[in-house]
Amino acid sequence: MVLPLVLSLVAAVPQGASGAPNPDTLTTARAYVFTDTASGGPSSPDEKGRLEAVRELKEALARKKGISLVDRKEDATLLIEVTGREEHEEGDGPFGGKKLTPLGDAIIRFHISSGGEESDLKGMGQGTSVRAAKDAADRILKWIARREPARKTADKDR
Repeated sequence: MVLPLVLSLVAAVPQGASGAPNPDTLTTARAYVFTDTASGGPSSPDEKGRLEAVRELKEALARKKGISLVDRKEDATLLIEVTGREEHEEGDGPFGGKKLTPLGDAIIRFHISSGGEESDLKGMGQGTSVRAAKDAADRILKWIARREPARKTADKDR
């Protein structure tokens, strides 16, 4: 009884040419993460920080269900532009001025747009920018979820 149900569910999953599930048909949000870079010449420290934030944000989003990362802007339904990365250091550590772990805050600022809607958001984390990237990924999913019911209602009205 259970076996036919499982087989029908497996058969219902869209598959690519290789027989593996096609990630583009499983998720509606296809994200392109980028930052503005200067053409030619050496990168500024600010630009290097933003590029690092792009890498960290991509890693955080890759772990989230319901979102796929794409390599081309044309394939995206969701554009995420990293506009800034900040790290605020706090004072000396409690052990004779030594810090055992980073004590500051990290902030990743980004502009997100999809279907004519846009927002400026930020992800924050204590200690490292990896935590800020995880927070940013959570905020992106919440941003998508807040807009999804409006799209479904608009589709029903057509």
